[in-house]
Amino acid sequence: MVTIFALSVQMSLLAFAALGGAFFLFGRLMLHIFAKYAERDPLSIPVGAFVATVATAWALALGFVAADIWAITAKANQATRDERSAIIRLIGIADSPEIDAPPLREVLIRYRNAVVDDEWVKNINLQPAGSVEKSLQDIRDVILKMSKENIPGPVISYLLSDLDILQDARSMRLSIGTTSVDSYRWYLVISLTIMTVIAISSTHSDRVQAGIVALLIYTVSATLCLWILAIHANPYQGIAKIEPTILMSPH
Repeated sequence: MVTIFALSVQMSLLAFAALGGAFFLFGRLMLHIFAKYAERDPLSIPVGAFVATVATAWALALGFVAADIWAITAKANQATRDERSAIIRLIGIADSPEIDAPPLREVLIRYRNAVVDDEWVKNINLQPAGSVEKSLQDIRDVILKMSKENIPGPVISYLLSDLDILQDARSMRLSIGTTSVDSYRWYLVISLTIMTVIAISSTHSDRVQAGIVALLIYTVSATLCLWILAIHANPYQGIAKIEPTILMSPH
C-alpha cells in the first residue's frame, strides 16, 4: 500500500481505476453465478435490504480511515509548525545583539538544511538522517559551550527549552512518517468493498440488468472515495503533501 500511496496523482488514478474495473468485473462474475442459482431456486435470492448490512460496515470502515487521515494530517501540520517556530526562536536569540552567537545560528541553519534535504526530500520522513542527528548534537554542544560563557542562566534555560520542543517536533514528524499508513485498515476497507459487491450481486440475481447498473454506480463511487483518501493518506507524499519549504524562513 505504501508503494501505491507514493505514486503520482495520475498514476494513482490509473491504479485505482484498474482496481475499480476489477471490482466491477468481479461483480459481473458473481452476478452471473447468482443468476444461475436464482433460476433454479428463486427463494435463495436475498432481499434487497440485505445490502445495507454489508454496505453499512463498509461505510463505517471508510469513515474511520478518513477520520484517521485528517487527524494525522493535522498532527503533521502541528509538528511542522512547532519545529519551524523553535528554529526561528533559536535563530532569533542567536542573532540578538545581547547574545550575538554566530556558531549557534550556523548549526541551526545546518540542521534546517539537513532536515529539508536529507530527512524530508530524500527519506520522505520515513527514517532519521545521520546528518540531522549530527546537527542536533552540534546544537547541544554549542549551547553547552555558551553556558560556560557570560550568557545569563535564564537565556540558556530558554535555549534548552526550545531545543526540547525542536526535538519533540522532529520525533513527532518522523513518527507520523513511519506510521501514517496502516495497511491493515486499507485491507479491511478493500475486503468490505468486495463483500459489498457480492451483496449487490446476490440481491440483484433475478434482475441482471439492474444489477449491472447498481454495480457500476457502486464501483465508481467506491473507487473515487478510495482514490481521494489514498492521495491524502500520507501527509508527506501525494498531491496534498506538506512541503518542506514551510521550515524555511527569511533567516
